[in-house]
Amino acid sequence: MTQPDAQSVADTPANTGASHNPWDRLLYVPAAVSVEVPVAGLTVGDLFRLEKGSIVAADQLVVSNVPMRVGGRLIAWGEFQVAGEYLAVRVAELA
Repeated sequence: MTQPDAQSVADTPANTGASHNPWDRLLYVPAAVSVEVPVAGLTVGDLFRLEKGSIVAADQLVVSNVPMRVGGRLIAWGEFQVAGEYLAVRVAELA
């Protein structure tokens, strides 16, 4: 997902006065999305032994849906994917 550049934001109806809907401004407010990867059986001792290069195995298969949240609220379920050199999450189902 790409972020709009300054010019495209400046030309939106909310910024040009073309729209009178006050909610339009919210469309460009940044929102951090978090993706949870459940890891069961990890102890505090395991956490203390973590070091660079450590691998923590998840409980789920690669194709399992993982919860996606904004502000702690569940918004969707997604699947991990590789997009070029990036780890990405494909939205599989909206909450």
